[in-house]
Amino acid sequence: MKFLHPSPQSSSRGVTILRVVFGALMVVHGLQKLMAGHAAFAASVAAMGVQKPELIAWLVIAGELGLGTLLVLGALTRVAGFLAAILFASIWFVTEAGKPLLTDASGVTAELLIIYFAISVAFVFLGPGALSLDRKLARQPARSR
Repeated sequence: MKFLHPSPQSSSRGVTILRVVFGALMVVHGLQKLMAGHAAFAASVAAMGVQKPELIAWLVIAGELGLGTLLVLGALTRVAGFLAAILFASIWFVTEAGKPLLTDASGVTAELLIIYFAISVAFVFLGPGALSLDRKLARQPARSR
């Protein structure tokens, strides 16, 4: 029955696994956009009617790469989670707002964005988990001058 009541250590390890995998997926999304070419991604952003598509495309690419990297490393995890939540909420607003949540198609509209948003918000509350730069830096004793 011990399995049904995980220890704080195993819960922290679980958060670490989720953080690293989620951050890596964000990095992969950013790399895909970067490797396909900024112009191609900016054109798809422009087709959605977004103003200043070149700037927005760079912000999305930088957000996915930068925030994803921070999450993989466990650096500024709560801040990265908060900013990632804003990023995914913004993407949802631009791409899916006004569409019904349930349709005749299988699944839920914007299901991946909803999951990414929820995971991002969870890191604001959960923190980095066991293995992270945040934890390592927090344990460093202050040096006297």
